[in-house]
Formats: sequence, C-alpha cells, structure tokens
Amino acid sequence: MRVAILAAGYGTRLYPLTLQIAKPLVLINNKPIINFIIDKIEILRKEIFIEETRIVVNSKFYKDFLVWKKEYKIKAKILSDGSNSPQDMLGAVRDIKFVIGNSKSDWLIIGGDNLFEDNLIDFIKLAKDKKPHPLIGLYDIKDKKIANRFGIVSLNKNMEVARLQEKPNNPSSTLAATCIYFFPKESLIFLKIMLKENDKVDAAGKYIAWLSERVKVFGYTLKGKWIDIGHFDSLKEARKYFK
Repeated sequence: MRVAILAAGYGTRLYPLTLQIAKPLVLINNKPIINFIIDKIEILRKEIFIEETRIVVNSKFYKDFLVWKKEYKIKAKILSDGSNSPQDMLGAVRDIKFVIGNSKSDWLIIGGDNLFEDNLIDFIKLAKDKKPHPLIGLYDIKDKKIANRFGIVSLNKNMEVARLQEKPNNPSSTLAATCIYFFPKESLIFLKIMLKENDKVDAAGKYIAWLSERVKVFGYTLKGKWIDIGHFDSLKEARKYFK
C-alpha cells in the first residue's frame, strides 16, 4: 500500500493567514497540521507494510515543504503539481490522479487539512476486507442543523454509499464525508474515466458521488474527533481540542 497526502490547496478561507504559509503547515499548538497525519501513518506502518508516502503540494509553497521535511526528518516524497495560485490549481481530484501517477498499488488518500483521532487501523482492516471496492472515511456530526455545511453521505444496510450530497438543504443523515479514502488498485481506472468525462471537476466529494453510482463504495465511521480545518472557527476549535 502507498499513502498520499493532499496538500496543494491554497486555503483561501483562511486568508490572510494562508497567503504566506500553506494550510497543512499552519501550527496547531506548535505542531504543523500535517504532522498529525504523519503520526497516523507511522502508527499504521507498525501494523502494515507501507511502500511509500507521497505529498502533493503546489509550486508556491514547494520550497517550504522541503524545509519542513528536512526539519522534521519526514520520510516522504514531496511532489509539486505546478500550480502557483488558486486560479491555476488542479483541484483535489486531479491532484489525486497526479500523485498516484501510473502506480499499480492500493492507495490511502488523506487530505492535508484533516485532523482526527482515529488511528485508521480498523479503517485499513475494513478496506482490505472490502477489496476491490473503495472505502471512504465518514464522521458522524450528530446534528442535522449543521449538516448542510458538509458533504453528507447516506449508507444502505450493507454500509455502502447510497448517496452523497454536497451541503444539502435537507440532509438525509449526519454522516459527513471526510477526505480519507482507500482506493484499491483495481478501482484506479475509474479515476481516469471520470476525469475524461468531466473536464472541470475539482472537489473529491464529486468524484466519490460519481463513483458510488457505478461501483460499490463502502463507508467507515471514524472513531473519536475529526475536524476539517476549513475556516478560522475550525482552526480555533482544533487548537483547543488537540492540545
């Protein structure tokens, strides 16, 4: 299995903070956000063989990530997707395709601005059990009043994704889609097909919605807390919670 961390966004909702620093490098109590993810990968490494970790970044902050890699002695390959601004960024789906390349491996994909407590060991166990079908990490926000801020997933009785709605007015569940995915090697062909059919797609949730209409996509509910650092309120919450 290989791991990819998506860190090529520009965090525009956190401007002006992220004008000068990549969002995954923003500090949470003196620790870069992305380091929390690296810690999870190291936990997984003790349980399963991880062939390689790749981090896709944009060109603007590429050198900053190289400095970070050296400072924290990170064992990962840093790849620039070539973008320099929000206007020319590839978007999450194309970044996934870029970082995977022509690999024939199973892939664990994690968004670089996700903070979560789950160690992902049970997530990977379920993913291996459900192969060759993809698996998506979910988080139960337990409140339909705020569910319209997220991509919301409905599961059927077999724990398959029945529907994924982006920020629905009338959410069908309280299960929020996180940017944590397991794509078996057999499923990677669908990424190529989707991008060929949809030239301007960017959000990863749109790919999962498209994919779930064609193949079985299973859902796993994360244990513990999960925070998507999308705005200043969630950044403040993360700094309070992840002490």
